[in-house]
Amino acid sequence: MRNNIAILAFLATALSVVSQTYAAPDPNFHIYLAFGQSNMEGQGPIEGQDRNVDKRFQMLSTVSGCNGRQTGNWYDATPPLANCNGKLGPVDYFGRTMVKNLPEQIKVGVVVVAIAGCDIQLFEKDNYKNYRLESYMQNTVNAYGGNPYGRLVEMGKKAQQAGVIKGILLHQGETNTGQQNWPSRVKGIYQNLLTDLGLNAQDVPLLAGEVVQSSQGGSCGSMNSIIQSLPQTIPTAHVISSQGLGQQGDGLHFTSAAYRTFGERYAQEMLKYVKTDVSSTPNTNTNTNTNNTPAGNTNNTPAGNTNTNTNTPPTTDNTPDNSNNNINNNNNNNSNGGFGWNQWGNNNNNNNNNNNNNSNNGGFGWNQWGNNNNNNNNNNNNGGWNWNPWGNNNNNNNNNNNNGGWNWNPWGNNNNNNNNNGGGWNWNPWGNNNNNNGGGWNMGFFKRSTFESDNTSCASLWAQCGGKGFKGSTCCSEGKCVEVNDFFSQCQVN
Repeated sequence: MRNNIAILAFLATALSVVSQTYAAPDPNFHIYLAFGQSNMEGQGPIEGQDRNVDKRFQMLSTVSGCNGRQTGNWYDATPPLANCNGKLGPVDYFGRTMVKNLPEQIKVGVVVVAIAGCDIQLFEKDNYKNYRLESYMQNTVNAYGGNPYGRLVEMGKKAQQAGVIKGILLHQGETNTGQQNWPSRVKGIYQNLLTDLGLNAQDVPLLAGEVVQSSQGGSCGSMNSIIQSLPQTIPTAHVISSQGLGQQGDGLHFTSAAYRTFGERYAQEMLKYVKTDVSSTPNTNTNTNTNNTPAGNTNNTPAGNTNTNTNTPPTTDNTPDNSNNNINNNNNNNSNGGFGWNQWGNNNNNNNNNNNNNSNNGGFGWNQWGNNNNNNNNNNNNGGWNWNPWGNNNNNNNNNNNNGGWNWNPWGNNNNNNNNNGGGWNWNPWGNNNNNNGGGWNMGFFKRSTFESDNTSCASLWAQCGGKGFKGSTCCSEGKCVEVNDFFSQCQVN
């Protein structure tokens, strides 16, 4: 009895650690990227009412040193959001308005990169190096690693580990007043962001705000006619009006009150397009069947075992279409003294066929929300772990066996015959045919299926470049090799 309790305690602890460290992005954490010049940076004095923020509104710091924040860490979204020079801006009340109007289970995170006075050129991926920086911009640009666009993409990818990007906010144009090609240049930046972050324009609209109106004494009010034409160039762009918003007397920057209203306008426009349904824990339909398996069977299944088949599709607007027999023969998810979880695949249109024999005898077997998982057979776990979640196009992912150890094979493409037998680890995301037999580690971390030999070239960014027992390349094609632990070193950004 004590041994059983100890085993259950270990499994609970291990599951907690793995779930926290390698959890999938939270679909209820909505991320918004924001970029531009001084008005996006925020120039409004921060007042008492601006210092309290709902903890559901978070910001990913894009620079270090502001209020003790560090680049790449999440914080409550109190201003400044863009950098140490910023104050109150439109994103502050964009986020507050979003969480106020969204279900309480949904959080909002923002990633803001802005440089006062900058031309749109500074965000052009292939042209920013030719931009002649004014001296007052230099420190701000340096805080973004010398490449504001690159920092926005870098932090966007970081944010995608936690949530889902839902939109992109822009406020820029004063420096480009009168330039008729501004919309096409914005289009280029928008398309680069979509490509570099793996986004779809239909899912991630661009919201662009007008500058201070001429009727309010705006120095660049004539730019608004060009900004208003943006949807003609970018069909998924939407223009946010600045009508009636006051300025500070310099003809350029909005007042704090105006920023609050402006942010609300951005949010009200975004709320027209963002899905507000909560992606919640799926409803569980559990079918328990008792099979009288004869004694002396060869499948490590005791006589009279209880087979639990749990197939739990989501209940949100993002629910996969599981109609027309899309999940066929999802049989024999066996759990004998442990866990067997096979859950909510996406786009399972006649693709999740023969997802058979996910067996777990005295341990854990988790096969979760994969896309187009065909013939995911015989994922067996005897006295240990087998976790194979959310893979894309995992065809014939056969015989993932784990006896007395770990086998983790998430989101790999065409991962065939990943075997782990006997008291060790096999972690094989994004790689093919990584076999580990007996008492050790096999970590095919971020390996692409196209490699022929670990020694043919330097490791790519985020790939393994060292560690005990590692026999691959120890140089990095990008960044530098950083020791994470005794068993794993990784190519990371300098």
